[in-house]
Amino acid sequence: MIEYRLSQNHPQDPFLNIEIKLNTNTDKLKLKLSNWRPGRYQLGNFSKYLRGFKAYDSNHKPLSFKKTDKNSWEIESDANSYIIQYQIYTSIIDGGSTFVDEEHWYLNFINCMLYDADNMNQQHKILLDIPGDWQIACGLQKEGTTLIADNFYQLVDSPALVGARLKHLKYSIDNYNFHLWFRGDFKIDDESKIIKDFKNFSQHQLETMQEFESRDYHFLFQILPEKAYHGVEHLNSTCIVLGPAKEFNSDEFYSNLLGISSHELFHYWNIIRIRPQEMYPYDFDKENYFTTGYVAEGVTTYYGDLFLIRSGVKDLDWYQKELNKLFKRHFENYGRFNYSVAESSYDLWLDGYEAGIPHRKVSIYVKGALIALILDLRIILKSKGEKSLDDVMKLLWNNYYKNDQGYSAEDYLKTAEEVMGEDLSQYSYDYITGTKPIEDELNSLLSEFGFDLTIKKNENLLSRYFGIKTNEDKILNIAPKSIAEKKLRIGDQIISINGIKFDETSELWFESENPEYVVQVLRNQKIKEVSLKIEDVNYFNSYVIESQKEVSDYQLENRKKWLNLG
Repeated sequence: MIEYRLSQNHPQDPFLNIEIKLNTNTDKLKLKLSNWRPGRYQLGNFSKYLRGFKAYDSNHKPLSFKKTDKNSWEIESDANSYIIQYQIYTSIIDGGSTFVDEEHWYLNFINCMLYDADNMNQQHKILLDIPGDWQIACGLQKEGTTLIADNFYQLVDSPALVGARLKHLKYSIDNYNFHLWFRGDFKIDDESKIIKDFKNFSQHQLETMQEFESRDYHFLFQILPEKAYHGVEHLNSTCIVLGPAKEFNSDEFYSNLLGISSHELFHYWNIIRIRPQEMYPYDFDKENYFTTGYVAEGVTTYYGDLFLIRSGVKDLDWYQKELNKLFKRHFENYGRFNYSVAESSYDLWLDGYEAGIPHRKVSIYVKGALIALILDLRIILKSKGEKSLDDVMKLLWNNYYKNDQGYSAEDYLKTAEEVMGEDLSQYSYDYITGTKPIEDELNSLLSEFGFDLTIKKNENLLSRYFGIKTNEDKILNIAPKSIAEKKLRIGDQIISINGIKFDETSELWFESENPEYVVQVLRNQKIKEVSLKIEDVNYFNSYVIESQKEVSDYQLENRKKWLNLG
């Protein structure tokens, strides 16, 4: 058994003290701190938050050690028992951080617990030195203020929210208990509605996937004063950070709460258990490159919203608006012409969570969701509603997870082909490894369900006619092959248009009869003046889904198979 004790020197102290006690027969103990955390496929380099590393034998005699790389420590000794001490600095709250203060502890063990790579399958025990009136919300086994994990993998996939002022709601489905733990300065107007809606979408997910392995599941919510939106999936829990708290009971906030919670719950099956072979098991020491982010995150993004309408928690109007948000994000991104979703997945470890250089890549969440939509609709139509993407996910569960193995890109495609009864190599070539536009395929498929996909011009006139996007007066983005690309540069500061001082919130400078505009910008501390002549081309267009005015019985039946609408 490996034992950790967590404490603070002072209640308000941002440093978390960690002491480890372990026994080993080796004469060279090697300890590591993870370089990344599952659910965030980029290096976190958590060792930069560690200070004061010390090593002792069981009699507290100091032992010499050396750091062998950025996240590894080596201790040479003939001791059989070791005591390791260090501190972790905590300063932010997000879906995967660790944070401690006088009011609560928020513990994501992956970023603060050193591990012995040779003994990861031992039992790990965590002793929390906390006030006696604090509650512990965590998916691990609890004995008083002690948490017990069967192994290191279970430990770091079981975060804890600990404090004296946690709001706890609960509902049950069959023999499974679902816990909603909230921390933050806010009031819930209607607890019964939250419980009802969460129970409905949870039950629909359980019925769809047909198997759930945890008696208890925990939603750990941090409701912050500032704007926030972040969630991370775990073994039998999820950490979700939302804000601002003052808007908790607003329609928009509640929709975000439901949407992110449904998304994270579906991760219970998809990525936590149905996992790419490159991460089976996780290697915490280095990048785990994989190309199937369109399954891990794209399919989950698609299902997160889909389960809300299927379960009756949300209606068709809401679902169309959510699809339109995805369409806007995808079609206004010219990176869709340059990089496939498989390539973008592989490069998550490079710049996946940053804007990156202009028009380089696509989002595995957004394009992944849209090509999941395409596949789902194809399967429903081909099978006359007898099958869907649900059957693909259930087969992945049974054929890979239940056989203790991960899947490859080829395995995913083969499974989909088995369900559909049709070769999908062209689908993969076009939409997974290729960059073929998806709008024609989407429009053709959606029409079978009584919907039209229509082009929507960008409402911002600068974006529509010139091909530029701005933040205040700075140019942030320029559409390829636009008139702006020929004369302007990202970073230019717009001073005026046709002699009118530029204001991003106003378009008084625009005259519908005027085809040519003189734009004054500041670049390299020099004022430059360029002439932009409007052409018969619009930029940063998107598409919207609209219900057809007349919907046939055939289309309504297809909708029912897809959206569970009566």
